[in-house]
Amino acid sequence: MNLAKTSTVLGLVAGGTLALSAMPADAASFNNGGILFDTDTKVDFEFLESHGKFQSTLFIVEATDKNTPVYTLFTENEAFDTDSSDFMGTCPTSVTAPDGSCTNWFEFQGGVEYSLLLDSGNNGKVWSTDLLNMPVETLALFKFEQTDAGKYTIDFEDKGIAPYDFNDFSITAQVTDIPEPTTLVGLGLIGGALALTRRRKAQ
Repeated sequence: MNLAKTSTVLGLVAGGTLALSAMPADAASFNNGGILFDTDTKVDFEFLESHGKFQSTLFIVEATDKNTPVYTLFTENEAFDTDSSDFMGTCPTSVTAPDGSCTNWFEFQGGVEYSLLLDSGNNGKVWSTDLLNMPVETLALFKFEQTDAGKYTIDFEDKGIAPYDFNDFSITAQVTDIPEPTTLVGLGLIGGALALTRRRKAQ
């Protein structure tokens, strides 16, 4: 066994593992600048309420293809509750997730930028990412819950009535990291390096 070569390979693996663990956590974002995570990340959503006469659906889209939904979060099956005097929509009366519940979840792929799209059909579309709206403007308010780590309230403005009230479609989002331990990555690299060393020796 060539100890020098093996030591060199293991040294590179160790350095790579340390570099992975040193990646800045603040590279991720969940705000009006976009939705982007370093690693695959699960987010749990819950519908709160909607207001107004528009009938809308909330989708998840990739920022590079903002008009093509990749996932449906919640749909207004009716514009509002039939017994509502102020055009309010509640779940499960008039709004549900595709499975009929009031909650949903999505696993965001690491390194892919996403946005939330509120599609009101002929009444227009708005995105949670400012730069995707034309003209560029804020049409979703992200409110971080100080008492519940990783939880946000997101309030959309569908541009139906001026001035904006940001109560047209409201949800919560709970960000939950899906762990991808660098130790496991390192072990996998080490195993591959040792196998490569043995293969070279056999040749």
